[in-house]
Amino acid sequence: GGVWREAFRVERRGIDVPAGLAGAVASCAPLALGVAIGEEEIGVIACFGGLNAALGVPRGVLRERVGWGAGAALACCLSVAVATAVQDSVAGSIAAAFGVIGLAAFLRTFGPNGGLTGFVIGAIFVITNGISAGSLDVGERVLWFGLGSLGGVVLMVAAYARDAPPPKPGATPLVKLLVLGARQLRRAVAGDALLRAHALRVASIVAATTLLYRLLDLEHGYWVPLSVLAVLQPEEHASDVRAVQRAAGTLVGAALIALLTIASGEEWLMIAGQGLAAFGLFALFARGYFWLVVLLTPTALLTVSAADYQGVAVALERVGWSALGIALGLAIAELCWRLAPHLPRTPPG
Repeated sequence: GGVWREAFRVERRGIDVPAGLAGAVASCAPLALGVAIGEEEIGVIACFGGLNAALGVPRGVLRERVGWGAGAALACCLSVAVATAVQDSVAGSIAAAFGVIGLAAFLRTFGPNGGLTGFVIGAIFVITNGISAGSLDVGERVLWFGLGSLGGVVLMVAAYARDAPPPKPGATPLVKLLVLGARQLRRAVAGDALLRAHALRVASIVAATTLLYRLLDLEHGYWVPLSVLAVLQPEEHASDVRAVQRAAGTLVGAALIALLTIASGEEWLMIAGQGLAAFGLFALFARGYFWLVVLLTPTALLTVSAADYQGVAVALERVGWSALGIALGLAIAELCWRLAPHLPRTPPG
């Protein structure tokens, strides 16, 4: 009962319409434009750029919004480059997945903003490694992703300006802030045993499930490691909460695609559905993390379906892959937790 109550808890009332509109434009406009001109591959990658960069922009003063948003966009561009470069190699994909996911997990040391940024870095690696680049080479893919990211950062920075607190007097110079951040990250790697264990655990399981779907040649199988990444948290209880949220989001996404398929298989309807899902994602995000997890899945599903429509079968397929990812992730993590049930957290420094 506690897990379910926490999963669906409302943290803040209201709907943030400006944020919803900014997020919808950031993710839907590149997709619609790409499909309209017959460049679906460009539309999808630019859409994911806008979506992930927009997610990386937190509420707060201008400096925090721009800093975290730009940092997330640049890190995701690097993640896309690595994912695309190793895409044709199973061994390279496994090694890169382990490295990227493990390093991104340490961003949790910077709190919720760092945790969300680490997730989008890992998620975009898994997605772009799993979706064929088609006619785009590494440079072209990163370029279009970066342009989409730029739009996402600009739109969300502007959308969050309305409720932003005033600038803090005597703020730390940017260069010094970066140096302090690097030191904090180094201390976390060296001194936080719980975070190290989490990074090793999530990186290993994502790499293992990537190997599984690549060896079995599962179509759209990247949803297995993507679900693992979305669910696994440093603690058991938090992972159970995320599993409930992820399962609910997958079912909502499948239901939306089924309804749109019954109505019509037209691309414009899929794009409209994706825009509505993205609007809900950003407009309701402030109410609780549940909405991020629930609406991120249909947004991603409809993004891919708009460019590569395969009917309701793709929704059912992804329900199955998500369920497999949740089950495998929790089962392997449970074994790890049982092997080290009392792992202490050592304060950094």
